[in-house]
Amino acid sequence: MTREAPHWLADFQARFGDVIRTPLDRTSGTLAATTSAYDPRIVTDILDSPTGTGADRLAVYNRQYWFRLFDVAQRAFPLTSRLVGYWVFNDYVARYLRVRLPRGWDLDHVVDGFAAFLEDTFECDDPAKRRAWVEAACIDDAWRTVFRAPEIPPFRPSATHPRRLLEARLVPSPALRIVSEHRPLLELRKCLLHDSSQAFVEMPPLLPRARWWALVRRDHGILQISIEPREAELLVLLGETSVRDALARVERECAPEERALLPAQARDWLARSVQLDFWSGVSSEG
Repeated sequence: MTREAPHWLADFQARFGDVIRTPLDRTSGTLAATTSAYDPRIVTDILDSPTGTGADRLAVYNRQYWFRLFDVAQRAFPLTSRLVGYWVFNDYVARYLRVRLPRGWDLDHVVDGFAAFLEDTFECDDPAKRRAWVEAACIDDAWRTVFRAPEIPPFRPSATHPRRLLEARLVPSPALRIVSEHRPLLELRKCLLHDSSQAFVEMPPLLPRARWWALVRRDHGILQISIEPREAELLVLLGETSVRDALARVERECAPEERALLPAQARDWLARSVQLDFWSGVSSEG
């Protein structure tokens, strides 16, 4: 049987946790521990040593805490961190983690929700660059989500499904994400994964038109599949409403020349999406 920890130990752990989470100071151009902000009660509990005071010894833990979290975030967002630059990127990571304290034992979860936070808070005088940085964060987040998704058997239609499929909603696989890019960000991300340097990278030029991709995990890895804009629109709608309503909404958006081709295209897109494990089931809740 386990016994409840002594109150003095619980109090010490809580105060120690507050100290190591103390934000690092950036004013000097380097990340420095602000020992003056530490709770003096715990500083006096840490003995001085020949190499430093109690505050200095706490500062080691304080810095290592933040450096470890910055490293986790940079690895989870390799494209965003290199485009923005580590200095600015780490600042946003620190802001995020000050309002959403890390919980649990799995450090990979500390950046859950970070892409949405960047979209809401990222400041940039150039709207085009801001959109690209937010798009990069969404792409990084899509990759990590697909990679970490639980194993769920893919949806395979049975003989009874065609009769009720039109009124049902397809349930997207947790290992699927649909992303768009207005710059060749996915290609750049792939290159950066094999680049061990930490150098800032320039923003790539705009593409002639936006590209859409499906990221899906399969047995042999993550597939990156080029999809048509209307196909992307339909795939997203299929996860939100019934097949019948999704097809009708896409059809309403089509020009007359597109509408004539839509039935055959939609049939091919649906067949391919099932073959590539985009769905985990069907729901009667459209």
